[in-house]
Amino acid sequence: MAGSFTKARQGTYILIGLQLAVAVLVGLAAGLIAGRIAAWSAFTGGLINAIASLFMVMKMFAGGPGVGPQQWLSRILVGEALKFLITVALFVFAIVVLRAAFEPLILAYIATYVAYWIGLVRISLGQAS
Repeated sequence: MAGSFTKARQGTYILIGLQLAVAVLVGLAAGLIAGRIAAWSAFTGGLINAIASLFMVMKMFAGGPGVGPQQWLSRILVGEALKFLITVALFVFAIVVLRAAFEPLILAYIATYVAYWIGLVRISLGQAS
């Protein structure tokens, strides 16, 4: 169990790294296409997803592998709720306080979300073979 737990935790951190890489790439692309404000807004949108995912993973894997199925499910549910709240709070902050441009912000968020799921599928398929 401990080996599977460690692999799962490492895989999730790899996914967050992928999200950060996509955030940088989308930010650079937005900058080349639409300028500095778009670049900064896009990077912010990608960062929102990566930060929320990081907090979820930290909550989900807190305490180690030595828990039962009900406690594990509870960690996942609390982690997802935390991720949702952080995402909403960061979007409000980015739009209201930072005045980020909405289109690059949301497009980069979506791009990092898609990258997360593509990475998750690739990791899952790699473990199945």
